[in-house]
Amino acid sequence: MNFDETFDLVIVGSGCASVTAALAAKAQGGRAVILEKQNLFGGSTAYSGGIAWIPNNPLLDDDTEEASRTYLNHVVGAPTKASPIAKREMFLKEGPRAVQFLLDQGVKLVRVHWPDYYSAAPGGHDYGRTISAELFDLNELGEWRDRLGSFYGFPALPISSHKFVELTLAKRTWKGKKTALRLGWDVLRDKVTRARRRGSGNAVQGRMLKAALEAGIPLRMNTELVELLTEGGAVTGVRVRTPTGERTLGAKQGVLLNAGGFSRNQAMRDKYQPQPSRTEWTMVNPGDTGDVMQMAMALGADIDCMEEAWWTPGSLLPDGKYGGFHVPGESGKPHIVIVGPDGKRVGNEAGSYMEFGQRMYAKGAVPSWAILESRALKNYTWGPIQIGKTPEPFVESGYLVKAASIEELASRCGIDPVGLADELRRFNAFARSGVDEDFERGASAHNKVMGDPTNRPNASLGAIERAPFYATRIWPLDVGTSGGLVTDEYARVLTSEGTPITGLYAAGNIAAPVVAHSYPGAGASIGGGIAFGYVAARHAMRSNSVGEAEAA
Repeated sequence: MNFDETFDLVIVGSGCASVTAALAAKAQGGRAVILEKQNLFGGSTAYSGGIAWIPNNPLLDDDTEEASRTYLNHVVGAPTKASPIAKREMFLKEGPRAVQFLLDQGVKLVRVHWPDYYSAAPGGHDYGRTISAELFDLNELGEWRDRLGSFYGFPALPISSHKFVELTLAKRTWKGKKTALRLGWDVLRDKVTRARRRGSGNAVQGRMLKAALEAGIPLRMNTELVELLTEGGAVTGVRVRTPTGERTLGAKQGVLLNAGGFSRNQAMRDKYQPQPSRTEWTMVNPGDTGDVMQMAMALGADIDCMEEAWWTPGSLLPDGKYGGFHVPGESGKPHIVIVGPDGKRVGNEAGSYMEFGQRMYAKGAVPSWAILESRALKNYTWGPIQIGKTPEPFVESGYLVKAASIEELASRCGIDPVGLADELRRFNAFARSGVDEDFERGASAHNKVMGDPTNRPNASLGAIERAPFYATRIWPLDVGTSGGLVTDEYARVLTSEGTPITGLYAAGNIAAPVVAHSYPGAGASIGGGIAFGYVAARHAMRSNSVGEAEAA
């Protein structure tokens, strides 16, 4: 086939896996191109909290591969199509190398304090295995400074996502006060110096974009994949739609798909996801439409975990816009519980957000209700409501339901009043004893970080007994679907028979994740993307360093 252009590796999508792969291909002497159908760079990584869970990486001096293996296998469980043992082993071995590679490429990464979500489990880490990027000044991107995607629900401020948990305690702890004062100072400094420093996903993808630009990686924006081209069953290139018409690009070593999941595709949500499920409940970038995944499926690619998403339970404002991602950074604070229509708690409000979303669906609790006692709104943030500010405007708008008694609150929300009263009596007893006998809330290092250390005897448990009482609906919001194409340990896309589709790789949310139905720690989705973007590129370029890549 004659192509308009030919590259060694054609990469579809511009998330974190894409730049990692492009840089890795170049380091092996290859030439890669990144294709992005939107005008803005960064994929859903740019919309995210910008953190990556990669065990035993070079920024950790207190982790081991064996402890990481123990924890990963314990949390993920039995091997599945999405997560065979060989794929887990590749993640554990190549993830740390991918981090070192990015550091060597000048991507400034730092370790952040975010305990593993099941830190009390065998091999769990109390400080955490999560990394992020240093704050990044968008001005360093030059003419690309305004071409980075971002989520409107995250304020454009010089602060990283892990610091928001500290801000929730600005009225309660010296650490929280210090973080708030530092943020104020940084905002003032940036205003004076005209810097545009950002944290979270913009910091990660800003630094990735800068590295790609400095390495001379071709970036083709407004370039949409319309067909995967094949010869003899092997993927050899792509057909794309550009502002000037269609073009064909050859891929001598392979095509890597990193085009996201299907959060913005209502038909696919209806087919694969638990119901109810709405595109309005996602926080991913607008390009997350599932079309590229469907192209691979048409070639015979197998799929797994399609019923899953990276659930981030939160609230919506009356106009349908994002109100807040509450579990666990806010709902893990004292004087707050989340219940279903039966009045019973859904799960551990200070635990893993993905598990909480799974529990909402399992209980038929969509939506659920966050019950907030008066002290919760007095002492902590809650979505759009600042600490200590009157919640009355949010009552008037309908975002909050307010009542003088639990019985009245239950009636106004359509919650079973007997069930809620019984549940709160039980919960209040837990708050007094300091032990949550139902969900162990506040027992682990992770839960404690989400709570209030000044609250005794349990940092996360506080009775709900002082009027007025408030409630708001909690929806299973998501930051992307987490099911997709089945891949092997080399990130090769597999058919239902378990054979690789020659020349086709996948990483990121388009691929069924190595963590399967679980979420071991903050940034597990991005961590997997970085690791397998690195693995895919090196395998495609036939590097000797990736296990048996040559033989494969």
